[in-house]
Amino acid sequence: MASSTVRFDSVKYLPRLAEFMSREIERHLKKAEDLRTLSASHFEILTFLLRKEKTNMSLIARAIHRKKSTVTVLVNKLEDLGLVRKYNSDEDKRETNLELTERGRAVRGLAKRISSGIMSLKLWGLSSKESEQLFHLLEKTYTHLRDTKKL
Repeated sequence: MASSTVRFDSVKYLPRLAEFMSREIERHLKKAEDLRTLSASHFEILTFLLRKEKTNMSLIARAIHRKKSTVTVLVNKLEDLGLVRKYNSDEDKRETNLELTERGRAVRGLAKRISSGIMSLKLWGLSSKESEQLFHLLEKTYTHLRDTKKL
């Protein structure tokens, strides 16, 4: 069984890795004239929409693990920049749906380049097998904490 020191030393790297990824994403976004004011959280929403095309605010909030009110603020900025369009759901008028605009879809190439660079195993110094192991361990930990209501 791992000592508490080893567990602490392991866990302390998680926020550092998240911070590193956010900084890297934002560094790339700053190079793109139209996107330089966006954060890593905006990028998460854009890439989610690039995969889904149309969705609603609740699904985005769950997918990026943010409160709906936080997603609303983020989406408002994307809408102000002309990257997304909000509209009321036909099924439930209380729900707000989203879709990328033509301008939003135009960032697909840049988003792929940024994602590929950030997720490059070479950048992380991991083999394919190590990357898979890390994913399964992080997923297991997250699922356990979520299911036991500790998240």
